[in-house]
Amino acid sequence: MERFRRLNAIVSVSHDIDELFERFFGVQESNAVWEPPVDLFVTERKVYLMAEVPGVPASEIHVRVGTRAVHILGTKRAPEKVRRGVTFYESQIPYGAFEKRVSLPFAVNPDSVKVNVKDGVLSLELDRAGGSTVKVIKVE
Repeated sequence: MERFRRLNAIVSVSHDIDELFERFFGVQESNAVWEPPVDLFVTERKVYLMAEVPGVPASEIHVRVGTRAVHILGTKRAPEKVRRGVTFYESQIPYGAFEKRVSLPFAVNPDSVKVNVKDGVLSLELDRAGGSTVKVIKVE
């Protein structure tokens, strides 16, 4: 019983910290059902970001690039046969809205972004630099 109380206290504190963070920074709760895993790596001149988005058409992916962050949003729609009143015996594939915010370790130039989607992987290449705008990129 003591373990349960400790766990409950930790969860409560975690929730309180999340609430405080959201109020302080103006972060709003997301409607995202899942978030894609990402890899982020850098060279002397570039920042590379890769996100796994299997089964998501490029037209359903939206990318916003700022000087210090990348925000990836989209929707993975369930196949038509899954949407027609079936009974699941096992469900491990996430469907629905997704969102991923990635803080960048260096300032980048949002105008330099190159975007590619191939084999379920979204790839972004950005020049390390500066800039002060946010750019919305149409993924094709």
